[in-house]
Amino acid sequence: MKKTLFAVALAAVGFAAVPAAFAQSAPTQTAQQGWYVGAEAGYGEINKGPYNSNGNAIGGIKGGYRFAINPETSFGVEAGYEYLGRIDARGASGDSSLRSKLYGPTLGVNLRYNFTPNWYGEVRTGAFYAQGQGLTNTGNPSYERFERTRYYAGVGVGYNITQNWSVGVNYNYYDGTSRGGERGVQLQTNAVTVAGEYRF
Repeated sequence: MKKTLFAVALAAVGFAAVPAAFAQSAPTQTAQQGWYVGAEAGYGEINKGPYNSNGNAIGGIKGGYRFAINPETSFGVEAGYEYLGRIDARGASGDSSLRSKLYGPTLGVNLRYNFTPNWYGEVRTGAFYAQGQGLTNTGNPSYERFERTRYYAGVGVGYNITQNWSVGVNYNYYDGTSRGGERGVQLQTNAVTVAGEYRF
């Protein structure tokens, strides 16, 4: 009887130890899941046309939901709004009538990978409803306004200060071009921003 009780106790201890062993070997969950909001500010520069190599202050807001797809990686769907500045044409000498303007809502996806519980990297892409105005890229330019669905894409790195707050640095490209091909309004913008995010 004592041997039987000892065998049962040993088996019970063994079964209790198995989940603990697996729990120790399983990777720690660092991927975020849930709702989030964020804001960013920085500098945007146009890389083509009459505004080439000129830039201005920019900013934006966004919000969305992330799904944890494994312990380190999450997939997000987000919507936002970007203001990409007013930029003077080359040699405009402060003439406000020659300034470009680009802004509009975004709808896209992102993929975030946590290298450690604190550090992460991210890639993103989506649709950008570009609402802009500026000079056409011709020998005798004209000033035009346009609205057109284009795209954006970018990368970023960041640091999780707490479970809810993070800060990061991002590079995004916004394709703000009108119809007309190479001769249309060319407001393709390279944006470098510092961003903050709050997760619910």
